[in-house]
Amino acid sequence: MPIKLYDSKVSPYARKVRLLAAELEIPIEKIPLDFQKGDPQKPEYLALNPNGKVPTIDDDGFVLWESIAILKYLAGKKGRLVPKDARGQAQADQWMIWWANQPEPAIELLIYEHILKPFFGKPGNDPSIIDEAHDQLGRFLPVLEKQLAGKEYVMGELSVVDFAIAPLLELSQRRLNVDLGKYPGITAWLERLQAKPYWKTA
Repeated sequence: MPIKLYDSKVSPYARKVRLLAAELEIPIEKIPLDFQKGDPQKPEYLALNPNGKVPTIDDDGFVLWESIAILKYLAGKKGRLVPKDARGQAQADQWMIWWANQPEPAIELLIYEHILKPFFGKPGNDPSIIDEAHDQLGRFLPVLEKQLAGKEYVMGELSVVDFAIAPLLELSQRRLNVDLGKYPGITAWLERLQAKPYWKTA
């Protein structure tokens, strides 16, 4: 039975789950939510995810939200892309928590200023907010660049960590005017992921 994925094409967080499911060859049934119609705030969806956000999965009655938790769950079901030992698991958690608490909020600010505010008819592109976001990325992306030195993937081998990080970083380069040219390790890593056959279609 496919896992139900409450999904949105515009959500990089839902894209994380679609990409990992494709890599793991886990069948999913995508249930699209329309934000313009208020689908995520409807009572039936809030009963699954009280945050009113995507993604959420329903695996035969087991409901889970938060993209990182979902990634770890799917990988654990398959016994792939997650370290087997306690230290490896802790390191994977370290990088995913670091990403969610340091670079990712800066990208979220850029998404809000460049995309969401105009979408909702609000004035966007506040220079002070944009500059602060770029300053934060300038502080933290070198940490990822250093980690990738001499490695094909963040943990050395492909893991859930790559799927937790790549979609928003890819979006920042494509839509948010984030220049990754000064990070050759990050650029090469993204290109390796983008070369995967499912990357564009997931």
